[in-house]
Amino acid sequence: MVPRPPVVAVTAGDPCGVGPEVILKSLVRWRPASGVCLLVIGDHRVFARTARQLRLRLPPWRVWSPDDAPDGPARLSFLDCGSPGAFVPGRASASTGRASLDYLDRALELWREGRIQALVTAPVTKWAVARIHPGFTGHTEYLAGALGARDVAMMFVSDRLRVALVTRHIPLFAVPRSLTPGLLRTTIMLTADALTAWFGIHRPRLALCGLNPHAGEGAARSEEARVMRPVLLALRRGGLRCDGPVSADGLFAGELSRYDAIICAYHDQGLIPFKLAVRDRGCQLTVGLPFARTSPDHGSALDIAGQGRAHPGSMRYALDLAAKLTLREAHIQSDSHFPKRGK
Repeated sequence: MVPRPPVVAVTAGDPCGVGPEVILKSLVRWRPASGVCLLVIGDHRVFARTARQLRLRLPPWRVWSPDDAPDGPARLSFLDCGSPGAFVPGRASASTGRASLDYLDRALELWREGRIQALVTAPVTKWAVARIHPGFTGHTEYLAGALGARDVAMMFVSDRLRVALVTRHIPLFAVPRSLTPGLLRTTIMLTADALTAWFGIHRPRLALCGLNPHAGEGAARSEEARVMRPVLLALRRGGLRCDGPVSADGLFAGELSRYDAIICAYHDQGLIPFKLAVRDRGCQLTVGLPFARTSPDHGSALDIAGQGRAHPGSMRYALDLAAKLTLREAHIQSDSHFPKRGK
């Protein structure tokens, strides 16, 4: 029996943000690997309005309905959620937060039914979602909770550089007390396992950035001395290759090709150099979920929504990476750079 092609769902994010714009711009030029189907989930009227503003034709997608059979999906489909609200570009609200969460929940339902195999998420406006779902901090945490994934990590991926974060969306003052041995060990191992499973790197070489300037400079009570070095010593005894803790400024100014991924203590430590090096040619990959989930490495950009100025590069990279990882997972394409996950 010929296996049915895998389906990658793409959620629209905040309907008043740049999500619909970067999705449409990506679909104009995107050429997926053979055998991948896309299902865009959002509000059709928002995409139609965005296409008119950008002077683009809507893609030739088939309108998806709940009666569609699980087999034989169209190459490109659209699930119209029909959310109420005016959805003026740049004006996020509780209504847009509710719509954003609805798109995501629809995708989760479809995954549980076996209708999709991977997910690409356009950016949401977190405060808008938090108005109807108190405590919402981001896609990563929401997906982990909905899927019962105890341990997840954010890895930012490009052809040139990969960066993983130990702590994510927390204030800087909370980083030191959140940097526990357990969290650090888990993040490093999730990163190493993902490099092997997703990218076929059987003995990954990692580097861990110190939290403090100059990686603590040997201070006895620094996080480097109390937390990082003992964890790294134990992992090295187990065969893991991970340098550090090293000074972040020196590391990112040096030869990055020495490492398959760099582990960073907090958000900006990793994301500032990543975005400077990548320039719209990378995306985020969540590791620790039961499927591939990618997303652009930017936010909903309400300040430029509806102006046609959003760059689609990161969304395009997210689509490409999700397609490659999904094909590999489904045994459809043989590619030495993307071996089957877990092998």
